[in-house]
Amino acid sequence: MVFRSSSPVTGISNNVNFISRRDAHSTIDSKDFFQVSNSKQLESLWDPHGIFLSLHSLNYLRLPFIRDGLVDIAPGEKFSTCLKGKKILEVGSGAGILSEGLAKYGAEVIGIDSSKVMLELAIDHCSKNKRLANNKPTYILSTVEDHSMSYPDMYDAVVVSEVIEHVGQKELFVESCVRATKPGGKLFITTPSRTRFAHFTLIFLYENFLKCYPKGAHQYDSLMTPSELKFMLEMNDCHVEDIKGYIYNPFSNQWSWTNHKLYSFATLAVKSPNTNDNKN
Repeated sequence: MVFRSSSPVTGISNNVNFISRRDAHSTIDSKDFFQVSNSKQLESLWDPHGIFLSLHSLNYLRLPFIRDGLVDIAPGEKFSTCLKGKKILEVGSGAGILSEGLAKYGAEVIGIDSSKVMLELAIDHCSKNKRLANNKPTYILSTVEDHSMSYPDMYDAVVVSEVIEHVGQKELFVESCVRATKPGGKLFITTPSRTRFAHFTLIFLYENFLKCYPKGAHQYDSLMTPSELKFMLEMNDCHVEDIKGYIYNPFSNQWSWTNHKLYSFATLAVKSPNTNDNKN
């Protein structure tokens, strides 16, 4: 199965009418910050010194996590080709901060998002990035539930970074992400933890006082615990290989791995290679 267009992105592929699909069977949370924010707020996503600077610095942690989960890097191997031949879906790709990083590793990247404003920003930015001249991500306006129905068992990896805390119907969301993954393929999910520590630091301190994130970007009740996410993945024929904690230092603008999961956690799971056989 191939996409209708694999050439450099020149526009947004729109294959779903979102206005009519925001119901109990949609993963879109119409009240979430990224659904109600005005375009001016979102346009600052590519400002490396703006309110989303922590999202840019997160690439230094999450990109190696994804890369090393997919391939072994031999000494002297070029990072620009280490993921060549890998087809990766980024769910909730937003303005393309992570998608562009994965494309620089040589991967074929498909980014999907439910925000037209976000994808327009992503397309505009990657069109100006000379390092992506020969390998631009492809961006599609779609929800993961619709995309996975059209392209099941399609991707070597599905990446969901700082997104699942912003969606509704998390069970449907995880099920859809798994559906899009090839049997034997991998899923990478990073998200804040639902702990009182994260509630105080992430929401109360970092949003309201230090302004590390836009105010209202996170809602405590929408966060998850590692055990909840692991259960959802296992219920969808996935084996969870790794769950590790990480934390943000707003004073150095750096992220680091931790031996606890009180702030955020990253999950690596593998879809059962026998998924299709189990359905027969």
